[in-house]
Amino acid sequence: MTAVGELVAHGRSADVHSLTTATVVKVFHDDWPDEAIGREVEDATAAFDLGLTPIRCHGRADADGRRAVVFDRIEGVALTTVAEKSPLRMGRVARALAQEHARIHRVASDRFPDVRDVAADLVGTAPFAGLTARERLALLDHLASLPGGESVLHLDFHPMNVFRHGGGIATIDWQSTACGDPAADVAMTRLLFTEAELFPGATRAQLLVYGAARGAMGRMYLKEYLDVTGMTTARLDRWATAARVLRLGMLDIPSERERLLRGIRSVIAR
Repeated sequence: MTAVGELVAHGRSADVHSLTTATVVKVFHDDWPDEAIGREVEDATAAFDLGLTPIRCHGRADADGRRAVVFDRIEGVALTTVAEKSPLRMGRVARALAQEHARIHRVASDRFPDVRDVAADLVGTAPFAGLTARERLALLDHLASLPGGESVLHLDFHPMNVFRHGGGIATIDWQSTACGDPAADVAMTRLLFTEAELFPGATRAQLLVYGAARGAMGRMYLKEYLDVTGMTTARLDRWATAARVLRLGMLDIPSERERLLRGIRSVIAR
């Protein structure tokens, strides 16, 4: 049994605690599915093997009787923290975020599920119970019409999951990894900057700072990503509905639910 140390970070699915000078332990909340924990271990291991992150996953552990996973310790701060401490660095942070995302998308792999299949499977889950049978069919047809691809997609890529580390950058939280068209991943990040609830456990000061700044950072991130990759806004927009499906189906945050469903319905009703 592993004895946990001080709290390092708090999230929707787990809390991260100090373990040793070189490692941390991610302790999952009791209601988090065991299958999701197993997949996070597999995906984080694959991400390290593919050179997508320098943070190694050391496997599952028992942390004071609770389910946990051990990871390398990050020697740095999240890009969100960099921007909070010095708002004048926001443009630099946004560019670093976009360049890291583009780097990830240059890696192709068949070790993860197709993002279109992930989204289609979610349509049959509880958050979509309010859709009529006709609406679900229309939504599945829409998802099936989207283009394929082989790029690795993070699907929860934002500045709280990207850190300074060892003189470079480290991206964490690979539990929702898929493969496919990079535009799907960028659409998810755009949604996180524009429609998603702000991160849990934030202080009032963080909510004020990040809430006011995230729109500007999102626009700077997106401009840099499009400039670096040549992706078009039209290609990105095609994935907006799938991004809402992924966000709603993966997390089903009450404050987001109706807004996301309205956005989905606005497309499938056309």
